[in-house]
Amino acid sequence: MRYILLFSLLFALSCDSLKKEKEKETPPPTEEKTVEITEEEKEAPVEEVVIPEKDYSKELVVVLKYAQSSEDAIELLKNSSLQWEDTNYDSKVTKIGIVTLPDTDREVWIQRLEESGAFKFVAENGKEAIDNAIKEEEKVLIALSKTACFGDCPVYEVTIDKEGNLIFNGLQYVKEEGIQTFKLEENELKTLKDKLAKKDFNSFNDVYDDPEIMDLASTYITYNNKQVKIRLWKDLPDELIDIHEYIGDLLYKRKYLE
Repeated sequence: MRYILLFSLLFALSCDSLKKEKEKETPPPTEEKTVEITEEEKEAPVEEVVIPEKDYSKELVVVLKYAQSSEDAIELLKNSSLQWEDTNYDSKVTKIGIVTLPDTDREVWIQRLEESGAFKFVAENGKEAIDNAIKEEEKVLIALSKTACFGDCPVYEVTIDKEGNLIFNGLQYVKEEGIQTFKLEENELKTLKDKLAKKDFNSFNDVYDDPEIMDLASTYITYNNKQVKIRLWKDLPDELIDIHEYIGDLLYKRKYLE
């Protein structure tokens, strides 16, 4: 009987001890405080975070003209105290960049860069300037340009977009100088596309040239993300000659060339 009473006493003490330990582990509930908003705070206007607009006053967007001489053109910019920054436009034949100027006289710099002959597009930078330049590049079907020689070689640039719109820029020794535009007839555009499809343009060499011959004009033909430079017409693939002659015929037909 004595052992039973002792066991009961120990059991009671144990339960009481566990209860106290549990009370210690369980923190007392915290009182929730309600924050009252005054009428003035409710009516107070919410301050908007104003993000300052980017300053484009010292920037230009430029598109380089010739893939083979892009490094020379960028070096020309650096030598003129201009900074070049690549954009994310992914193309083997066209580089679009942002040029930072040493001052805000952008019109003067635009004229200088256009006169250098290294760029086919120069414009003030802005919110959508780069996107617009990329869209214009993606519209192009084929481009052809001819540089000067020591004589009276015709100097001009031609761009034909995928809809058949042709832009001719006559520079020297052409019948029509300046910008001229027209749209190819449906059969003309089809004939041009057929000629372009005769042979994989990427199978042509990047350059057809003889560096030892000095007095030769350069002809650049750009199509399907590839640019071909022609200075020496000997051993040129017939398909490439055919493309060149057909574009020339389109220009003679409109009397842009003599």
